[in-house]
Amino acid sequence: MAAVAERTGQSEPSRPDLVRALLATVGVIADRLCATVLLFNVEAVGDGPIDRRLRDSPAPVALTLLDLVHHPPLLAPQTLTVVENPSVMEVTFIAGVRQPIACTSGQLRAIDHVFFQLAVAHGVRLRYAGDIDTAGKQIAAVVASTYGAEIVAMDDDVASEARHHPPATPRPRTREGEQSHACAGAATPVFQEHDVLLARILAHHRG
Repeated sequence: MAAVAERTGQSEPSRPDLVRALLATVGVIADRLCATVLLFNVEAVGDGPIDRRLRDSPAPVALTLLDLVHHPPLLAPQTLTVVENPSVMEVTFIAGVRQPIACTSGQLRAIDHVFFQLAVAHGVRLRYAGDIDTAGKQIAAVVASTYGAEIVAMDDDVASEARHHPPATPRPRTREGEQSHACAGAATPVFQEHDVLLARILAHHRG
C-alpha cells in the first residue's frame, strides 16, 4: 500500500474501503467475496438481482462486497438499525421482528463502509448499536461521525442497568471469527446480546 501511495503521489489511506480504491487504480483487486454484511427486512425498490434477493428472502441475506459494487440495491428511505453481532440478527429472525436491521460484524471493513455510503446516498436513517466496551464505543463513534448514525442502547444508564441484571439467556462464549473486546482494567463489557440491550435495540418493533 505504501508503495502504491508513493507511486501515485497520494497519502496512504487508513480506511479499508479507501485502501481498496487506491489499489484498484493500479489494477490490484483485493478479495471481494469473503466478507459479508447481513441484511434483514431491508426494503429495496430496484429491479436488480440483489433487490430481488432482499425482497424475496424470508431470512437474513448475506451480501458480499462484489454484490454491493456490481449490483448495488436501490434502498428505500427507511430507518435501519445496524448491529455489531450476528447473534442479534438470529434473535430478530426467531422473534419475528419486522424492523429493517443489518449486521456489520465488529470492526468496520471495506464492505461495511461501502454499505453505509450506499445507505446514506439513498436517504436511509441509520441507528447503530454495538457492544458496550472500548472497541464497541470506538466503532460507534466512527459510524456516528462519518455517517450520521444515531447511537442506541449504548449509554451509561443502559450499561448500568445491564450490569445489575444478569442476562436471562447466557451469551455464547465465542463468536466465529471474532475476538473479545475486553481490555485489562476496563469496565466490565456488556455485550449487545444482553436482554436489557436487546429490549432497547428492538423496542416497539417485535412482530
